[in-house]
Amino acid sequence: MAVSRLGWDLLEPTSTRLVSFKWITGKVRTGDGQVILDYLCERFNSEVEPIVKGWSWGYAKRDVREASGIPSEHQTGWAIDINAPVHGLGLVNTFSNSDESAIHRILKDLGGAVRWGGDYGGRKDEMHFELQGGLALLKRVADKIRAGSSLGSVTPQASKPKPAPKPASTRPTDYAKLATDGKFGKQSVEAAQILMSQIGLYERAIDGELGEYTWKALQEWLTGLGHYGRAIDGKPGYYTYLALQQFLRKKGLYPASKWLLDGKFGPATIAAFQKYLNTQRG
Repeated sequence: MAVSRLGWDLLEPTSTRLVSFKWITGKVRTGDGQVILDYLCERFNSEVEPIVKGWSWGYAKRDVREASGIPSEHQTGWAIDINAPVHGLGLVNTFSNSDESAIHRILKDLGGAVRWGGDYGGRKDEMHFELQGGLALLKRVADKIRAGSSLGSVTPQASKPKPAPKPASTRPTDYAKLATDGKFGKQSVEAAQILMSQIGLYERAIDGELGEYTWKALQEWLTGLGHYGRAIDGKPGYYTYLALQQFLRKKGLYPASKWLLDGKFGPATIAAFQKYLNTQRG
């Protein structure tokens, strides 16, 4: 059985153990871990900053970023990213000192069952929280939460309401309706990046630059949809474009009667993709 670096078994997207989770766009694994993640989010939302559901996600079938072959903890269903556009991958000091102290207070109260990407020794991932410690530890912590017991030395604290965070890039989380003109300009790229970020596949700035990380996210997305079976390398070509055309044809946006599956990122393919992005706005 394949397992993650923290010892959790990996789940397929169709697993019945994955359930919707009120704090994020996406799913988490049901069970004791879900109880702990709910408690974590409740306190984070109260003591750190409001959680924006559209900026937060959970399960994703993918490897660790830039570490091909190492399954991400997101594949286990027991890892979540909170307010990702504000706390982007690789960024540091995205939280104030007081908010960082609040995070560590919550983690201490959870008895080591959760670790935070802001504490990584290497590249930081301040949006990221994942469960650790084994099933016995998760059960002990979850049972305390269910019983309403105090965790550690601090019980959940009420705090003054805080404003919702804003992305560091100041880019909107939505976009104006795209012109389906077959030209993949900056606004179209931003729309694709926003969509990929909202489903947990793009963790960089929404900058409208059609580069390696945007294409990697699109390749992962097409792989998850069953249309792309090549390396996730951020280098688009015939097979990436063909996969996109196959997906758009399945959606009825790239009619067989009008256009060939030719593996080219031409005006017809781009216009069809723009139409699809327009259906995903908001």
